[in-house]
Amino acid sequence: VPRLGGVAIGMGLALSAAVSVALGWHDWSSNLLRADLYSLGLGLGLVFLVGVIDDLVGVSTAKKFLVELVAAWLLVRIGWSFSVLRLPGIGEVDLGLWGGVVSVLWIVGVTNAINLIDGLDGLAGGVVAIISLSMLGYSVLQRNPGTMVLMAATAGSCLGFLRHNWQPARIFMGDSGSLLLGFLLAAASVHSSLKAPAAVAILVPILALGLPVFDTLLVMLLRFLDRPKGSWGERFLRMFHADRNHIHHLLQNLGADRKRVVASLYGVAIAFCVAALAVAVTGETTLGICLLGLEFVVILSMRRWGRRAREVQERAATTLESFETQPTVDDSALARSSKSR
Repeated sequence: VPRLGGVAIGMGLALSAAVSVALGWHDWSSNLLRADLYSLGLGLGLVFLVGVIDDLVGVSTAKKFLVELVAAWLLVRIGWSFSVLRLPGIGEVDLGLWGGVVSVLWIVGVTNAINLIDGLDGLAGGVVAIISLSMLGYSVLQRNPGTMVLMAATAGSCLGFLRHNWQPARIFMGDSGSLLLGFLLAAASVHSSLKAPAAVAILVPILALGLPVFDTLLVMLLRFLDRPKGSWGERFLRMFHADRNHIHHLLQNLGADRKRVVASLYGVAIAFCVAALAVAVTGETTLGICLLGLEFVVILSMRRWGRRAREVQERAATTLESFETQPTVDDSALARSSKSR
């Protein structure tokens, strides 16, 4: 199965967004400056290029992270950054210089979260389409035409690609597609926060991206806690090693086929995006934090169900193996009889 579907996704994104911007540039120039376009285009190009190279010949994790950090820094440098955090009972907290650090970590984290969720046919493309449609609705509420174009182009490219990526997939998006889509979602979420009220500036994108973000955080935490006697350096590096502990892997242990697993995760993504839009409309910080906690519990519970099912299967396999290795009664009797003779 070819792995360069990201090239088609990237071409669809670039052509549709470029035509839209060219047709309505005078109306949008106040929302998306040329410097913004140049930095965003260069960042997307870097991430896409490293993804293509990784699909063709392979790239080390460290080099991919370095490129992603540079691409994220390009956006933060022009002002695409979280600046204020509002907490119940505390009020607004000015992030200051830490806003840039938080923004870079967020962009790199979301980029890789979308990459890691690309584990089943149609999963990443469908989830990104759902999230981008919700962020499209959010940008309409904000009257932010620049983000509207980007998210509409993202949703369209994913839905078009999904026809060829649905199980059984005829083509994979590869790292070129997943990294590109992840970086674009992260960039759009940061840009939308610039026009959002401080009460929901950070909450809305976290809620919308809750499925890939929370799952990735829990997987990395489990990898770090595994083998606690190892050195801190070894445990940190182990956080970035691939395994089969993501939510889409664990849910397959419940006996559902891959299509049902993908459909169930679509449903979770839709629910999380509806929660994000509800917070965006109401502007309630307390509601947003409560929904964040609920999303975390949902992801944690689904992962625990899958892990328990895996443990049951492993115990059953161990029991069956030990049973098959034990001699039967007739074999034991025959052995004693032969010995007595």
